[in-house]
Amino acid sequence: MTQDQIEFRAEFTVHEGKIEEYKKLVQDMSRLVKANEPDTIGYQFYLNSSETKCIVSETYANSEAVFAHSNGVASQTILPKIFNVSRISRFEVYGNPSEELQRVLTSFSPETYILFAGFIR
Repeated sequence: MTQDQIEFRAEFTVHEGKIEEYKKLVQDMSRLVKANEPDTIGYQFYLNSSETKCIVSETYANSEAVFAHSNGVASQTILPKIFNVSRISRFEVYGNPSEELQRVLTSFSPETYILFAGFIR
């Protein structure tokens, strides 16, 4: 992770009986993000074995890329539907988000971890 990159880890709890709808929405959203958001570097979804929880790993080039994502077509059209079939049960932010991004993220009550050492090859 570079100094400007921002990572999110969000745990979604899927509502009972809604996993197939959740999977379809996530696949649709992932396709739209990949096609339209070049500064979204990584966008991965991991289901637990009972398919009741999903960890979403998101990596953005910088804070501005997070805003581009939140204002993008996928977040505006599909994300509200995802929230109809699931809820965020944990949200973590990694990196050095801008002050503006920190303010916006407060509604998710994130745990924020600031990069202070290390590297990725």
